[in-house]
Amino acid sequence: MQIYCIYVYTNVTCNLKKAFYISILLTLGFWNFSFSQKTEVEKYYVRVDTAFVTELKKAYEISTAELMKTLEVKNEGRENLGFGYQLKQSGKGLGSMTINYQILYYKNEIVSYELTTRIPNKSKKLKKLYKEKLSTLFKINYDFKVEPIYFGIDNSTEPLTGIEKWNNDNLNEIMSPFSSIIFGTYCGESMTLMNNRKLFDQIIESGNCEYLLYSKNPATRLMAVEFYYCNLNEFSDSQKKSIETRIAELNRKPMLTRTCSGCIIGGELTEKIINELKNCR
Repeated sequence: MQIYCIYVYTNVTCNLKKAFYISILLTLGFWNFSFSQKTEVEKYYVRVDTAFVTELKKAYEISTAELMKTLEVKNEGRENLGFGYQLKQSGKGLGSMTINYQILYYKNEIVSYELTTRIPNKSKKLKKLYKEKLSTLFKINYDFKVEPIYFGIDNSTEPLTGIEKWNNDNLNEIMSPFSSIIFGTYCGESMTLMNNRKLFDQIIESGNCEYLLYSKNPATRLMAVEFYYCNLNEFSDSQKKSIETRIAELNRKPMLTRTCSGCIIGGELTEKIINELKNCR
């Protein structure tokens, strides 16, 4: 009886060892299959991304119309900026990379655009490959950061009719609709200070407030209105008269402006926002 027990125990032990080794082999096989699949998918992404950059470069060199065709830009989804201007924001991506665009229209004609992208967060070898391909179209620094491409940038920074253009590079970024057309201060779940608000706070003063009221960017115009009403004692009587005239003009052309408060991005009529800002003291 004792010998039989030893035999059974030995058999069970052998079976357990076999099962253990089989499970290891199956796990390794599954891991190799998954790794192989992932590698093939990554190769595919690189292939379609680099092919698209080549196609985009050719279109860019031909014409703006051909570039828009390659990016598959649709007519719908434009934001009304007022005074005949509209902004289209979207992008096109195929693999691991997306080409984002902002297009400024005046009466349905493209007057300016911005193209941006980033190199996917992959291995250094793949990053270098993306950099090599993207460098045919974009400027890229040693940290793999891609600089935007602009067309007609002066058209986006030039003020609306009614005031002469200032030769001031510090104002250009916030004057452009490309800096964000959302009016607010803190936005998102983490309540982060909005980038356009940060830019605005760095340059705003009583001397340039009126100029910013002529921006093509509705958010910039409203931030200038807000600064004026919150700092009335910093303006002379002649400045107040001129600025009040401009604000009255903005009120006569009501439009829906994108806003952000907390986590909510919505829209409000310009006239309503301005009337609320008048209470700032």
